[in-house]
Amino acid sequence: MAELLESTMLICFGLSWPMNLAKNIKAKSAKTMSLQFILLIIAGYIAGICAKFYNHKFNYVLVVYLLNLIVVSANLVVYFVNRHYDRQAQKTNTQLCRELSGNSNKEHIDNKPFGSSQGEDEMEKYRELNSITEAGGVVLFGSNTFASLPIGELTQAFRITEPIYNRSVKDIRLNQIESYLKVCLYDLNPRKIFVNMGDRDILDENVDTEEFIAKYEWLLYMIHTKTQAEIYIVSIISESPAAGKINEQLKKLAAQTGCKYIDAVSALESKRPTLRLFELLKVHMRNHPINFADAMEVGTLSNRKKADVPNDRQQSPEPNGDMVYAKH
Repeated sequence: MAELLESTMLICFGLSWPMNLAKNIKAKSAKTMSLQFILLIIAGYIAGICAKFYNHKFNYVLVVYLLNLIVVSANLVVYFVNRHYDRQAQKTNTQLCRELSGNSNKEHIDNKPFGSSQGEDEMEKYRELNSITEAGGVVLFGSNTFASLPIGELTQAFRITEPIYNRSVKDIRLNQIESYLKVCLYDLNPRKIFVNMGDRDILDENVDTEEFIAKYEWLLYMIHTKTQAEIYIVSIISESPAAGKINEQLKKLAAQTGCKYIDAVSALESKRPTLRLFELLKVHMRNHPINFADAMEVGTLSNRKKADVPNDRQQSPEPNGDMVYAKH
């Protein structure tokens, strides 16, 4: 009877190891595994087996010990395999970081619209503005689309009290951004970050979607590690087929990385695309959840005719050609 109870204990305890083994194989990462714990369990099973040999008890309980030892040892093998996967992933990320840095330097030389002098002037202006910002605000970070948004007028027109800062850089490409993240994002210690990159990149007919998404993922990783902000990925606002493919991947990427995705392509169909874009963003900017009044307000300004706007709104921002949407 004692041996039956002992074998039952071993079976119940050992059933967790096959499930753990399957989970670790699927994860392909050793970050959630403990080598010390696995070795401790193996040592315990070896001690139990040695006790059976010492007492000359060669029965079915010994078989259960051996089976458990085999499964736990398999976890040990998977641990080292997953460590290899982790090293490969780290190596890939490091290589991608170097490529981004190298490509950034190359783009600064090859692309005159965004030369080093222009970029440094922009950063100098942002450094000065950062000295008067409040921590915990909302930051817009992107290229042409975001750079053209008149944030001051928009926040006033929509009566937004939360501090909102636009740190976008005109004509910037995704592989140029790394050297600007500290000034544009980290120094502000924001509560929320809205990212809208790609409207400049898709102008290249040979844009590689997979490479673009890989770089975007690296951007999100850097922001995640340096800030505590909620990240919102804003779609590329363009009718280009390339933009459509990239937006599909960006939506999946948002789900995979814990970000939120905002589909803002509908702004192109609005009479006032600048206002419509900001309407789509502003419901996510507030500290409090959207209420009924907020929901009813969405779409009102962007769909009004100019004559319908009251006198106190006559100077609401117009899409006077400053708003740049990438189109082919």
